[in-house]
Amino acid sequence: MSAAVAAVLVSCSSSSSGKTDEMTNEMCGCFNKINDSLPAEAIKLFNDAAVAANAGETYMAGIKQLPEATLTQMNAALMQVAKPGTEAKTCLEEMDKKHKSIGGDKVEVTRKMVESLKKERIVNVI
Repeated sequence: MSAAVAAVLVSCSSSSSGKTDEMTNEMCGCFNKINDSLPAEAIKLFNDAAVAANAGETYMAGIKQLPEATLTQMNAALMQVAKPGTEAKTCLEEMDKKHKSIGGDKVEVTRKMVESLKKERIVNVI
């Protein structure tokens, strides 16, 4: 999982307007469904990466420092986002269906969502 997504995962807020902002807030709600499953060390790592000058390097260096049991717990929590039938995955699928009408390039939509997070000062560095 990239540091950007990890930063979003633990740094979401719900105060935006507009279609992209609405999608961003809904995505945050979906990711927030796994926060209780994440070990405290993982949340600290995500927060550290979110404010680091180089989020990717900070994230990767931090991952290497985590004990295997913590990594296992973290991976299990993050897999909830991709595993069919989980609350987080279902939430993301429903969000995707709801916002299919936005269309366009997925990379551009994602860029706009990241900009929305930055605008709201939800994510300091991506």
